[in-house]
Amino acid sequence: MATVHDVDKSMHDKLTVLIQTSPIPSHPSTALLEALFRSFRKADGLLESQIVILADGCEEITITAEGKVKEVENIKHGKASSFTAENYREHLTRLREKVEKQTPPFCPLPGGSIKLLELEGRHGSARAIQAGMNRVVNTPLVMVCQHDNFFVQHAPLREVVNAMLIEPRGLGIGLNCLHFLSTATLNYQQKVKRRYNLDLEPVTVEGLQYPLVPLVFWYGRSHLTYSDYVRSYALNRPLEQGSHLEELLGEKQLHDILKRGVEAHKEYGTYVLDQGVEVLYHLSGRRAIACQENDHFQLNEANEADTTDSPKPLHQEAASPLEGSFTTARSCRATVPGLRIISDMSERDKNRLKKQFKQRCFQCGKKGHSKKFCPQMGERPDSSNAPNVEVIRLC
Repeated sequence: MATVHDVDKSMHDKLTVLIQTSPIPSHPSTALLEALFRSFRKADGLLESQIVILADGCEEITITAEGKVKEVENIKHGKASSFTAENYREHLTRLREKVEKQTPPFCPLPGGSIKLLELEGRHGSARAIQAGMNRVVNTPLVMVCQHDNFFVQHAPLREVVNAMLIEPRGLGIGLNCLHFLSTATLNYQQKVKRRYNLDLEPVTVEGLQYPLVPLVFWYGRSHLTYSDYVRSYALNRPLEQGSHLEELLGEKQLHDILKRGVEAHKEYGTYVLDQGVEVLYHLSGRRAIACQENDHFQLNEANEADTTDSPKPLHQEAASPLEGSFTTARSCRATVPGLRIISDMSERDKNRLKKQFKQRCFQCGKKGHSKKFCPQMGERPDSSNAPNVEVIRLC
């Protein structure tokens, strides 16, 4: 069995980090990934590991001989116009040069490495991870990250890696996959109790300063897991082009736990490290465009926060709790040099988001829409002028 001394020797030999990226409107700018790598400084030991930027391919939209477009651009599903595809190719050219020259912030710490792996053709999220696992991952642990999920609080990554390797499998609690706190998993016990009437018990693990809370759903946000678990379980299933592991694994896990109770969780072993504050911040890459370097991205988002006196995650509350509601709306803003938000959303996109939501609303408890689109919420005030809103600079 490994000791703390053994696992502290080299993060590079223990952990590979796969960063998934694909075409987004801000390309050819590299601003999004630059902000991501700067945020990696908050995750202890991450820049000392093997980091691989996993660049998926894309499908260019078909144009007929008459010059008519057969399909509508949908970059979420890998379908890009010739303009978007060309910008993505230029983005990868710029990124490749910066990675090879180790231009800041693409600079590993001693012992670490950063590489760019460009995949031929479009794979989609799950198949891209599979390709990365087959081609570059030879470490016992792997961390899968998204290009628009930033570390905004300190993450004790080295501590977690050490603990997972000292105890060869699961820290004695069946741990397979460990997540870091995001808006979705903040105050998770209360959320799950309200929505599903399930009681989750935190677990204290020797070597970790924070407790682990069981997750009833498999989330696609940045997470740390065992490489053999990814190969033998997560990827050991038919994977279609465009498949997402969150869709393939999450629904199955949730429905099984709801059917059999919390005891069924031990067969899945997904946990979140409960630091009490948001550690990951999602900055939707598909809604950001490039702008002048002296300009910046502004994000106005309504999130969910606990109404109790628990530590404030990232942003100060900008609205008082709704009567009878578990959560309170709070507004936040983030800035990224070189990026600006696409603030407007069409009615078509709003309706599409409503239809895609399959879980129960945290506000009214009904299925078919999220809290953001709940009829009981009413109109939200303009958060850009809300008092006491903390601005986070992701630079």
